[in-house]
Amino acid sequence: MMTLKKQIWIAFCSLPLFLLTGCWDSLELHERSFVMGIALDETEDDKLQLTAQIYKPAPGGAQSNQCGQKSYVNIPIVENTVSEAVRKIPIHLGRKAHWGHLRTILIGEKLAREKGVGEILEFFYRDHEPRITSSVMIAKGKAADCLDQQPLMELTTGQQLLQNERAANRYSQRTLEINLLKLAKQARSELGNTMLPYAFIARKDAETSASVAGLALLKAGKLVGSLSSEHVDRLKMIRDEFDNGMIQVPCPTQPDKMEVVEVISSTSTLTPVIKGDALKVSVLTKMDIALQELSCSRTDDPEKEKKFAKHFEQFLEKELQKTVAQLKKEKFDGLDLGNKLYAKDPALWKRWKNSWERRFVDSEFDFHVKIRMISSGTTRGKPMLSK
Repeated sequence: MMTLKKQIWIAFCSLPLFLLTGCWDSLELHERSFVMGIALDETEDDKLQLTAQIYKPAPGGAQSNQCGQKSYVNIPIVENTVSEAVRKIPIHLGRKAHWGHLRTILIGEKLAREKGVGEILEFFYRDHEPRITSSVMIAKGKAADCLDQQPLMELTTGQQLLQNERAANRYSQRTLEINLLKLAKQARSELGNTMLPYAFIARKDAETSASVAGLALLKAGKLVGSLSSEHVDRLKMIRDEFDNGMIQVPCPTQPDKMEVVEVISSTSTLTPVIKGDALKVSVLTKMDIALQELSCSRTDDPEKEKKFAKHFEQFLEKELQKTVAQLKKEKFDGLDLGNKLYAKDPALWKRWKNSWERRFVDSEFDFHVKIRMISSGTTRGKPMLSK
């Protein structure tokens, strides 16, 4: 039996439990609408159209898309501001919008050109519910059209676009993975240039789907240009953000034929060199590669292997120069070169900042690529079916 002293001690320890508040003022699940994606567009009369993609639970917990029904509903609302549009979501759904599961924010091209993304996204930075890790993308054409696409693998288009962005960045190296936090860091840097993934509608025969590839280029928060997906992997190499991926190389003797190597690891060092009033940039890129497809080259002896590596180095140096040329054409420093210069010499950057766009275009780039072949995938160093 418990002693009186022990009983008193248990009663004393239990007393705080009676002072705890309950959840009487919280919303139940059936009173919430979970926002999975947002599309923001400018209307013809210069108002804002917010399209909210709300997850639509199936009766009885079944997967609604298995019954031939969508797992979401899109609600378009036209207002002057995002906050006003958000307040009208319950009018259409009978539930309060819940932002903790927001996956993707799409901004239409027209809106991105006319207004700064900082102004457009102000609500998502200030409200306490939206995730700072929600993805942000520029949509080619109208953002609402992209959000209307049926997801191929996921339950909602918002989640599908998020997964597409992650895969395109991680496995294909065809875009960057940017969320609200990373966007704010870019915008608040000394350079101020920002890059966002491009979402678009891919068409194959009569079928369409939402895809992500390439980059939108923004200055002072406004859309000013774009970078195709073919240049993005080269851009990531220069920025030292290329993890791994495949690269096609034309045959030395038959340029119409392509060979493929897999990049196992890649490191790049970008060094700005100041000579008087001119800027020269030295870029050293080191790669470990493995052969994936051979169509004309041979690597069955050390000399042939060196010859193949040299050909690949020269090819890649030219490709990196092409990407820099495209950035110069857009007059856009997408290499973070301005921020690196600021970190190296703040006084010099202060003098050059106002003329940086011209200086970037006039700068000279010197690329050096060093290749190490660590695997041919087999003991056969020539096309598999050749004699």
